[in-house]
Amino acid sequence: MKKLFLIAALIALLIVPYMGQAAELNNVTSKGVDGDLVFYNKDGTEIARFDDSAAALDVTTLTHSRERSFSLPLSGFVNAYDASPLVVTTTGLPGLQVDDYIPNIVWTAAGYASPVSVTFRVPSDYSSGGAFRLICTESSSFTTPNRVDFDVYVYRIASGLLSTTANQTPVALTGTTEVPVLVTLTPGTNFNALAGGDWVTLRIWRDGTIDAQGDLEVKGVEFFYTASN
Repeated sequence: MKKLFLIAALIALLIVPYMGQAAELNNVTSKGVDGDLVFYNKDGTEIARFDDSAAALDVTTLTHSRERSFSLPLSGFVNAYDASPLVVTTTGLPGLQVDDYIPNIVWTAAGYASPVSVTFRVPSDYSSGGAFRLICTESSSFTTPNRVDFDVYVYRIASGLLSTTANQTPVALTGTTEVPVLVTLTPGTNFNALAGGDWVTLRIWRDGTIDAQGDLEVKGVEFFYTASN
């Protein structure tokens, strides 16, 4: 009977925060392990375990987090320096192009490495983490892959700039052809104190310190993080 009570209490606890989005319940699974009732997040991590000796349901053990993300439109990027024009255009460097039928921001093979930037607000349900995923391609097949270099600025209302930005470690594309690849940019210490409601400016550019011959084409950018609920 005690296990049945715990199951009913747990189901009620999980349903209340997700009224109107019942599909989210698929992220939680349960099974019996050595006589215990064990609940798991969708990534396989254990979030709660109960046995017959449990006197009550400890709701403090039931933290349920998940990854969330949102896109940063290419049209929202501007030239990071006081360039003219400020917006990224089809005639600028870097510029907007359509390659492989997909719009992208392009740094040409001539070695141009000027940064572009975009600013966004960190969602209020932010819990931890915070990084960027880019879909990138090369203009053609070459020996040395391009690398994406980047940095971030973090601002807080009424506090200003939270830390001095530092150039992050460039990330290389895993291929040297026109095939799209996923590039993950993970800031270092600049995101240590990140919180919901902060504002972030991301700057990205083509790493001009290596002998990469192809154009760098960025076809999509998203921010992802671990949400609190």
